Amino acid sequence: MNPLTLLPSRFLICVIATLSLLTGMSQQAVAANYISDDVYTFYHGGPSDQYRISGRIRSGTPVTVLSRDEKTKYIQIKTPSGRTGWISADKVSSGTSMATRFPKLQELIKVNDAKLSQQEEAISSLKQQSGSLGQENNNYAQQISTLEEEIVSLNRKINGMDESNLMRWFTYGGLVAFGGLILGLMIPYLPKRRKRHDTW
Repeated sequence: MNPLTLLPSRFLICVIATLSLLTGMSQQAVAANYISDDVYTFYHGGPSDQYRISGRIRSGTPVTVLSRDEKTKYIQIKTPSGRTGWISADKVSSGTSMATRFPKLQELIKVNDAKLSQQEEAISSLKQQSGSLGQENNNYAQQISTLEEEIVSLNRKINGMDESNLMRWFTYGGLVAFGGLILGLMIPYLPKRRKRHDTW
């Protein structure tokens, strides 16, 4: 087989491998990493603390990870100013440091405290409204009870008036009947009127 016929395939494989390597390095470089919670952290000229210190970096500073040494557990970083150095992997975190998060947490606590205070005021206001409504309900209940008592009293008076009227009518009826009886007994004894005889 002619080696020249394999050249395009080998060239294509090399290109793909190179692109994959560059893509991986690019993704690794773009990943956000931060210096952890020490106020200042020193970085060295090589992948261990045996190398001379080449600078220091403040906690919370975002850095770009360039490479890793799995043997010494050191990471090569690039600072925002463009300087490079090696630092222990435990000094770098993928999230923001506590020094960066603490002010945000304080602000969040203030916001939550303000919301809690507003909720407590709203609850207190609702309790006051509930107490006021309860007092109004008690007043309405007392008024209803008073009206019911008045209605019962009026019903009793009406019933008493009906009984009184009934007795009065019975009395009147009895008197009329008694008068009719007396009149009936007296009529036979009344003198009869003589008939008038007219003579022509």
